[in-house]
Amino acid sequence: MSTQLHAKNLFEHLRHICERPKMFAPDFEIDHLLMFIYGYEAALSDAKQPSQHDHFREWIYQRHPEWRNSPMSWPRHVLVDKGDDLDKALDAIIALLNEFPSRED
Repeated sequence: MSTQLHAKNLFEHLRHICERPKMFAPDFEIDHLLMFIYGYEAALSDAKQPSQHDHFREWIYQRHPEWRNSPMSWPRHVLVDKGDDLDKALDAIIALLNEFPSRED
């Protein structure tokens, strides 16, 4: 039996990944989330579609301006803020995704 995930945008994909990270990578790490985002955004760019992550990242940086010029990615900042607890970080990312006023791109 296979599980099919239907997502209309990046944010729904990220929610699926955060809810079941081991389904996507048995040794899931927070950097896998960023790699997925980069791949998704590259595919959008190849298809001449606008970025979806740019809006989300800017929204995050408005909430956490100290993260903007950091060499760490925003997902890694969330992980650090949650004491390097991956499950808590993924729950926090889901909460951010739920709060984000996303628009259909």
